[in-house]
Amino acid sequence: MKNLLFFILVLATLQSCDDGDIIVTTFDFEDADLQLCGDGNEYVFYKINNEVSESLSLQLTTTDSLFLEDGTETYALDGTGNVVNYRRFSSNVTGDYFCSPIPPTAPTVNIDYVASSGTVTLNTTVIRDDNDGLEDETGDTDRDGIPDSYDFDDDGDNVPTAAELDTEDEDGDGDPLTNPLDTDNDGIPNYLDPDDDGDGTPTIYEDRDMNLNPQDDSNGTGENETIPDYLNDQVDEETIIETFR
Repeated sequence: MKNLLFFILVLATLQSCDDGDIIVTTFDFEDADLQLCGDGNEYVFYKINNEVSESLSLQLTTTDSLFLEDGTETYALDGTGNVVNYRRFSSNVTGDYFCSPIPPTAPTVNIDYVASSGTVTLNTTVIRDDNDGLEDETGDTDRDGIPDSYDFDDDGDNVPTAAELDTEDEDGDGDPLTNPLDTDNDGIPNYLDPDDDGDGTPTIYEDRDMNLNPQDDSNGTGENETIPDYLNDQVDEETIIETFR
C-alpha cells in the first residue's frame, strides 16, 4: 500500500532559537519528498532540501491511527509534543538525523526556527497497490471480489502474482514484466492461468501437503524432481483445496 502524504502548515509562528530578530525568508521545498519515521504514538515528518542544507520537520504525538483511510486531520502545535522545526545546517543531512534516537552531532545546526503555535493539517490519500509491479491492471480474474490491481494473487491459484512473472529474467531484458511466465505456452501468462502447466489439474490442487503453497510440492523424478508439480505437466496428482492464501 502506498501512502501519499502532505502536510500544510497554517498560521505557524516561527521563532528563532538564537535571538528575537524577525527574519523573513522563503522556504523552497516544492521538489523535496516528504518522508516519515517513528513508531507508536510519535511521528516525525520531514523534508530535506540539500541544495542549501535545510530541512523542515514536524514532530507529532498522537494516538490516532494515521494513513489507514483517506481523510484530513488537523492538529494544534503546542511546542512540546507537536512541533514544527525549520533548520539550516553546516552541511547536508540525511534521514538518520531525524530518525535516530540520538541525533548525530554533525552537521551542526546554524539556524533553528520553532513553530510552537498554530495548526498543522495532514491530508492522507491511500492508494491500494499489491506491489506486484504490474501497472494498469483491470478486472478481477479470479472473481474473488478483489480487483487485480490490489490482489496479490490475480488468478487465485495460491501462487502470488509476483512469483509468476519473469522472475529469472529468461528473456535477458532485465524486466520481469515484459514476458511473464507462460509454462504451458497457451498464450495465457501464469499469473492469469488457473492451470499453469496445462495438465488438466488446476494449480491450486497441485498442493499435496495442503499448506496453501503449491510452490513447495514436487513429486517429479529425474530431471523434473525439483520442479514444482504445478509447473510439471508429467505430474497431475490432485488434492482438493478450497482455501485461499
